[in-house]
Amino acid sequence: MKNSQEIFEHYTTDNLVSIDPIEFKNNLTNRVGQIDYCSEGYSEAELEQQRDLSIKFHWGHNHNFGDFHIDGRMGDRHLYLFDKFLEIFPISVESFADKHILDVGCWTGGTTLLLSAISKEVTAIEEVQKYADTAKYLIDAFDLNAQVISKSLYQLNKGEYYEQFGRIYFPGVIYHLSDPVLALRILYNSLKVGGDILIETAGLESDEPICRFDGNYIYHQNGTREELNRGGWNYFILSGPALERMMQEAGFDEIQTSWDKKSNRLFAFGKKVSQVGICKAGLSVPRIK
Repeated sequence: MKNSQEIFEHYTTDNLVSIDPIEFKNNLTNRVGQIDYCSEGYSEAELEQQRDLSIKFHWGHNHNFGDFHIDGRMGDRHLYLFDKFLEIFPISVESFADKHILDVGCWTGGTTLLLSAISKEVTAIEEVQKYADTAKYLIDAFDLNAQVISKSLYQLNKGEYYEQFGRIYFPGVIYHLSDPVLALRILYNSLKVGGDILIETAGLESDEPICRFDGNYIYHQNGTREELNRGGWNYFILSGPALERMMQEAGFDEIQTSWDKKSNRLFAFGKKVSQVGICKAGLSVPRIK
């Protein structure tokens, strides 16, 4: 079976469907660096509190399209994470083949393309409109059995999304969320019984069930306000035991977590064995399923 790099190598201009390669290249490269807050629904008065990456277009993951290359802020992390999930949890490339996958926080579509090559169907969700549009453009350009939902994860709390997916792919997102327990419950409800979730996140290497609150005035990566390239905007940074407890609270079973020393990141796996209830005392959406 091919590894992630070999799978991803399919997505070059040689394999475009019904689109001119030069038009394709210009369309994508012209997006990079564009500043647009109006399409995201922000007013000028709100800009100070918004993520730089939501205002200015930054490509997500490295992509060699054959006759041109776009560098992404996350480098080849989409490939590393996928291979790491296969290494540490009870899943295989083949296990994707019969599943409808939910790709949460798809950015410019790197993970969506990778998952589409091995899965029955992919639904990607991305709250930043400019990135959702880009992922959709790539899906159409390569004629994939995938779709993009331009919504917040929290908007999946509707009957039409209940028990729809066989696997949820959830890397690099949960620490950006203000309400991780609610998010996990919404994703749990969107899984079919027997489905599972794959999580990767910034975390704390600790045996205690603790979390650190950063908030959106803390920036953890190099960058400037003027260039709109700062990183950060994180909420809760979790230890493995804390994430396990949150996943259990949301309904997941057969939970496993693993600290990756190479990336200093936390990985987790959980399964929906049956539909169980959740404690609703203090829950921000008390009428959730």
